[in-house]
Amino acid sequence: MKILLSSNKSIINKYLNEKTKIGFIANASELDSDRWYMEKDKKDLCDMGYNILDIDITNETKENIINKFDSVDAIYVAGGNAFYLLQQLKIKNVLDELISFANDKIYIGSSAGSCIACPNIDYLEKLDDRNEAPLLDNGNSMNLINGYILPHYNSDKEYTEMSDEIVDEYNNLNFIKLTNEQAIIVYDRDNYEIVETN
Repeated sequence: MKILLSSNKSIINKYLNEKTKIGFIANASELDSDRWYMEKDKKDLCDMGYNILDIDITNETKENIINKFDSVDAIYVAGGNAFYLLQQLKIKNVLDELISFANDKIYIGSSAGSCIACPNIDYLEKLDDRNEAPLLDNGNSMNLINGYILPHYNSDKEYTEMSDEIVDEYNNLNFIKLTNEQAIIVYDRDNYEIVETN
C-alpha cells in the first residue's frame, strides 16, 4: 500500500497499528537551514506512538540502508527538495529497493516523498530548485502511481498559481492537485483514491 500526503498525516492511523515500525527518510530537507517541517513530521509520528528508525540515504552504506528496509514495516519519506531526494536515492543506488519495498509493504510519502512516487518529477522545476541536484541526470522516479502530484494546493496563493502554471504547461499529464487536508491511497498504479485526512 502507498499513502501519499501533502502534510496532514493523521490518515495513516487508519492503516497502521501502534506497533508499526517506521523507517524515516529525511534527506530531502538536508540542504535546508531550517528543517522545522521535517522535525515536525518526525515528532508527530513519535507522538502517534510509532517506533521510528532513521534511515540516512546520504551517509549510510547501501548495505546498511537495505538492512534497515528489511527491518521495518513501513517507510515514511519526508518533504524537502524532490530533485535532491531523488538524486541521493540514485547515487546510493537504492531507488529500486525502495520501489520494491513500496510494492511489498507500506510506503508513506509526504510532499517531496509523494512527488517521487510519480513516474517522473521534471514537472516540479517551478516548485523545487533543480540546481540543488547537479548530479541528477534525469527525473525518472518511482512510478508507483499513474499521475503527477502537486502537493500543498490552495495552501499559499503564489504556490497555487505556480501549480496552475505547471498544469497549463504540461497539459498532457494527469495531475492530482493535493491539498494539505487530502491524501492519496494507492492500491496499484491505476487504482487509487483521494481521501480527506481530517
